[in-house]
Amino acid sequence: MLRTYLLLIATTGLLMACGESDAPQESAMPKAVEEKAVQLPADTETVVSDVIEKADTAMEEVKAEVVAEVEAVTEEVAAVAGDKPYQLIDGVISANAIEGWKTYNGGGCGACHGKGGIGAVGPNLAQSVTQKLSKEEFVKIVTKGKPGTLMRPNSTNKRVMDNMDNLYAYLVARGDDVLGPGNLIKMPLGK
Repeated sequence: MLRTYLLLIATTGLLMACGESDAPQESAMPKAVEEKAVQLPADTETVVSDVIEKADTAMEEVKAEVVAEVEAVTEEVAAVAGDKPYQLIDGVISANAIEGWKTYNGGGCGACHGKGGIGAVGPNLAQSVTQKLSKEEFVKIVTKGKPGTLMRPNSTNKRVMDNMDNLYAYLVARGDDVLGPGNLIKMPLGK
């Protein structure tokens, strides 16, 4: 019954809000509508106001929840992005890590450190970068070499020097086991 009253009130309100229009209008309300309108309880306006107020309150609560959820996700993404030199979003690795992979393969790193930095004559770079070396130590070793080892300086290797951050991002992604050691272009990204 309340639904009928609300529908009647909404329809009447809509008609009143529209005012005069170009469409022909009937001069009088149908008798059944007039009878129902006369039979409305005195507190109908209060009931409608209460329903509208509750709907507004519910909408504000939902809006607040959505805003809070979006803020939490944004903070989480910012935290992850801040912790890592690469980003992985929906299974797609950031371009800087791919450029690092190209630098690794084109800069001669794999000759000693193996495919994808898994280790060969030289140590496993993926593990070294994530577990043993800070970024500053990594840059120093790549730039100046490491005395007493086969690690030669790359200070004259323009490709390596121009892509040091990308190379680091790639090796951290490898150490985090986000990327496999194979050819990134042919392999699906992710583990």
